[in-house]
Amino acid sequence: MSFKYYDSLSMLISGTVLLLVISHAIDWDIAKFNTVVVLAIAYVTGYLLNAVSAFMEPVYYWFMGGKPSSQLLKSPKSRLCGKKRQYTGLGRIRFYEYEKVVKLLKNEINDNHANEEKMFGKAMSYSNANEKTRVPDFNAQYAFSRVMLTLVIVSAGVILPKYYELWWVWIIAIAAILLVGRRCKEIGYYYAREVLIEYLKAKQQ
Repeated sequence: MSFKYYDSLSMLISGTVLLLVISHAIDWDIAKFNTVVVLAIAYVTGYLLNAVSAFMEPVYYWFMGGKPSSQLLKSPKSRLCGKKRQYTGLGRIRFYEYEKVVKLLKNEINDNHANEEKMFGKAMSYSNANEKTRVPDFNAQYAFSRVMLTLVIVSAGVILPKYYELWWVWIIAIAAILLVGRRCKEIGYYYAREVLIEYLKAKQQ
């Protein structure tokens, strides 16, 4: 069996970090165990974190304001001055050709009322068919970021009961969750935008 770099990063590293946090919270001397045993436990812990992060994804999307893939395909809201933005996205992660992509996808699906999830799924079928794109890398980065967000949340839940009287621990925990959550959201937009860009490239060939 071969392991990709994503498996090592998302499972082994995240599992090791959580294992260290747990050992500190419960005063468990992890150093007395064999290295191979610790790595095996860390890998299983990371595997469970992956499962929890996938389960929590709908909750993360809710806090993000919706799926990045859906937001990129929705018509942007008008500004206060009444002018409509000419792009979708988040901050500097902008997608200017959303109208063109939506039109192409609806024509291909033959459904003018197709929702964003259905359209993005169709776009993904094109990017998945081409192995020479950056989409798998962006997908792996997003999955890793999602696991890191779950790791920070779980770690905070483990460590805060021990240091609940220290106000600065709460500030660090909240700041870490917000920072990692923001980064996870950004990478989600990068990934979704890359899928749509590859779809456009495929249609223009």
